Amino acid sequence: MIESLWILILVGVTCSLVGNLLVQKQEVMVGDAISHTILLGIAVAFFLVQDLDSPWLIIGATVFGVLTVLAIEVVVAKTNVQNDAAIALILTAFFSLAVILISKFFANVHLDIDMVLLGQVIFAPLNRMTLFGHTLPRAMVENGLSLLAVLVFITLAYQPLKMRLFDESFARMRGIRLLTFDLILMTLVSLTAVVSFQNVGAILVIAMMVAPAMTAQLFAKSFVSLLTIGALVASLNAVLGYYLAVYFNVSMSGMVAVASFIVFCLAFLLTRSRVAA
Repeated sequence: MIESLWILILVGVTCSLVGNLLVQKQEVMVGDAISHTILLGIAVAFFLVQDLDSPWLIIGATVFGVLTVLAIEVVVAKTNVQNDAAIALILTAFFSLAVILISKFFANVHLDIDMVLLGQVIFAPLNRMTLFGHTLPRAMVENGLSLLAVLVFITLAYQPLKMRLFDESFARMRGIRLLTFDLILMTLVSLTAVVSFQNVGAILVIAMMVAPAMTAQLFAKSFVSLLTIGALVASLNAVLGYYLAVYFNVSMSGMVAVASFIVFCLAFLLTRSRVAA
């Protein structure tokens, strides 16, 4: 059981980091779209390899996450459709196609919609692998590598990333390749969503991307503090949701999402009371 908590914390911290970047780019709903449309990539990859444990599922899902972003940008650029409408169009098309493929061809495979939306983090520790002589949950290893990839990107591209997020015009003037940054970021968002949603579900993935980032914005005074507070809040949400789920014997993913909302509301009321004082 305690390994499920560590998986929730790893997922929460990783999602909070990429979520903060999405919030600053004002593209939170793109993350929501990706967390759903990657299911199509998983379905297509499974159709080809017929193995739920194959790394090709992660690759396929990540590719479809990037394709989602590109499809949204093409629709916006080539038509008069607004960004939010384009997101809704691509999300529903890709996700519905994935549902059709799963219901038609994979009815007897553990790739059902309930697992995708809600996840089964309580069972994640049962799927294990050996690493350096130690037996660890596969979800813990995969999410740990995903977190490492996000941290490496933020560390190596810290200054250009700040300019890209907070002053796009200045970033262009400095010769920063915005398209390259955006593609790398969306690839990381896709990768994070892929390795996270199979354990905690798509609903909790978007909750973990948005709620800690919004809570951190209430207190942060710098980019570093924004990322740090977001990670701490995500960990708090995971711990609080985990123990409440155990106490009330309910869905862990659902309770963590509820706990994330409660923590944000309390933080908002706290900051409002300080302003009033």
